[in-house]
Amino acid sequence: MIDLSVKNIKGVGAKTAEYLEKLDIKTVKDLLKHYPIRYLEYKAPTKISEVNKDEEVVIKATITKNISLTGPNRKIAATKITDYIDLIDVIWYNSSYLRATLKQGESYIFVGKFSRRSKNTLEHPTVYTIDEYEKKIGSFKPVYALTAGINNNAMEKLIKSAFEYTDDKDFEEYLPESIRKEFSLKDRNKAIRNIHDPISKSSLFESKKRLAFDDFFRFLYGMKLLKNKRLRVKSKNIVSKEIKYLEEIKSTLPFKLTDSQNNVIEEILNDMSSGVVTNRLIQGDVGSGKTVVALICLYMAVKSGFQGVVMVPTEVLAKQHFKSMSETLGKLKNPPKIGILTGSMTKKEHLAVYEKMEAGEIDIVVGTHALLVEDVKFKNLGLVVTDEQHRFGVRQRTTLSDKGEDVHVLVMSATPIPRTLAIILYGDLDISTIETKPVGRLPIKNAVITENDREKAYRHISLEIGKGHQAYIICPMVEESENIEAENVIEYSKKIEDKFSQNCKIEVLHGRLQQKEKDDIMSRYINKEIDILVSTTVIEVGVDVPNATVIMIENAERFGLATLHQLRGRVGRSELQSYAIFVRTSNSNIAKKRLEIIGNSNDGFYIASRDLVLRGPGELFGLAQSGELDFGIADIYNDNDIFEMAKNAVDMVQSENIGEEESKKLEERINNYMDLHYKKLAL
Repeated sequence: MIDLSVKNIKGVGAKTAEYLEKLDIKTVKDLLKHYPIRYLEYKAPTKISEVNKDEEVVIKATITKNISLTGPNRKIAATKITDYIDLIDVIWYNSSYLRATLKQGESYIFVGKFSRRSKNTLEHPTVYTIDEYEKKIGSFKPVYALTAGINNNAMEKLIKSAFEYTDDKDFEEYLPESIRKEFSLKDRNKAIRNIHDPISKSSLFESKKRLAFDDFFRFLYGMKLLKNKRLRVKSKNIVSKEIKYLEEIKSTLPFKLTDSQNNVIEEILNDMSSGVVTNRLIQGDVGSGKTVVALICLYMAVKSGFQGVVMVPTEVLAKQHFKSMSETLGKLKNPPKIGILTGSMTKKEHLAVYEKMEAGEIDIVVGTHALLVEDVKFKNLGLVVTDEQHRFGVRQRTTLSDKGEDVHVLVMSATPIPRTLAIILYGDLDISTIETKPVGRLPIKNAVITENDREKAYRHISLEIGKGHQAYIICPMVEESENIEAENVIEYSKKIEDKFSQNCKIEVLHGRLQQKEKDDIMSRYINKEIDILVSTTVIEVGVDVPNATVIMIENAERFGLATLHQLRGRVGRSELQSYAIFVRTSNSNIAKKRLEIIGNSNDGFYIASRDLVLRGPGELFGLAQSGELDFGIADIYNDNDIFEMAKNAVDMVQSENIGEEESKKLEERINNYMDLHYKKLAL
């Protein structure tokens, strides 16, 4: 019954169904999974003189005069109430019916807020009889995410009605009894009912714990099943570990690989030569040398008779990878044939690349989302590399690997991820970490300054340009906004022209430019034709300009710490001493504390973990991510203890004999869940 359309619920007409669909609610099940976002406690009434005017108040009072109707079309109902010490006004909007239901001389409970316009006016309160309210004291009123057309009371009524269309089978228990006992978990049926109508704090806590546990357990167990399934899949794609090929490609590099890079290469090649499909995350801080590790693995795949593909999130990055890989591979006696595929190429150019890939005339192709279209086919795809994986959905990764048979997959990320989040994001992958940076790289020198020190910063930038180096200045916005006082690239570049010599070439880069314009600017910057690039965060991911030695970030407090760290990674990419200047324009303690962290540390993993604590999940990658994970109620940042419980429960199920029938039933339930939800994970 829970798969019934909401249109079957009493009181849901076409218009209400349309409103609900805006909240992604189409079925009875969707409605019941629309969990409260917070709760209001039914508190004991207080005297008018004791209430906090800025918070919701609960007052027991008597109506002193009959309700009158005023305002346009007589739609405002008004009266006065007293607790026999103080007398205040009460008004309701579009509630003329109250005139017939609320009587002069009768006492009621009024729950609401005082008007911002008048401290003596209670505005549009909810009214309860005294008996009705006393039964509720100590319990909680759920508050839901809403949309125009549906208020909270209406949502409550709809959810209560939805339960009438369910039975116990709809919330059938799927967890083994041993797990429920071990972790003291509430009955699932009761948890779902109580989360919408909690009778006490303990009831609410136990219900939330059970449903959050379900979110984590099903996801982690699903990941485990995927990984187990992958490990059982034998692959014919055996990639050679032959030393002579390894030495051959390493000899083309202008530097010596770090021990950490060599270790990760060994882990990957052990995987790809094992006869089992490889799925591995290469995690490393900005500038740790992930791309060269990927290139070596691609070369080893090509030498074993396979094609390789590299997918990156931006065209600028695709062209940069194509150029650097072509230069490195071009030093070999028989270099692999390398191609590029991006959205801005003409249809004719696309078709030419498609033909060569399908014919096996391109060994390695670098590209953007353009690689995902149906027309892209390979002769013998063996290895897929995705760079900055969080910019792609999980399904995009699999779409690409499905273009071959038993394809090995490497995922690269320069966004350091704390352990819990790494398990959630990459639960189906093995993880390798490049822990050190290439030899000869000097630590970036950081400075957090206020607006008063801008002139000093400009002088420092001038000195670096005088040495033949280049600089970035990052602004949060493209154009002036009346609402937000923030530096912006267009006006800013005009303001600073007189701060530097006439020979200093300043250029502007932002997201609203056409792709061709962006590429042209970046090419000229890379070729040292531009001295200062005033830009938005469009340069954040992966762009490599070794000659850039200073980055100045305006309104730094407006960015997430992880984004600031990514931006800082645009400098310090050579043996030259580099500098990062963070301009703080806010005096708030939070701004000071956050920028103190980035100013005192170059460790991306530490910074990412602090970012989660200070700014929350939406800022980890510098952007608010709606639908971040398809969890109904679990919070991966604040429910870490429940996450650990669920992780231990998965291990327990795997290690204990819970009975073949129960095990099969559980696996079937989890697989169904993953089919519905795994595809929605898009980070």
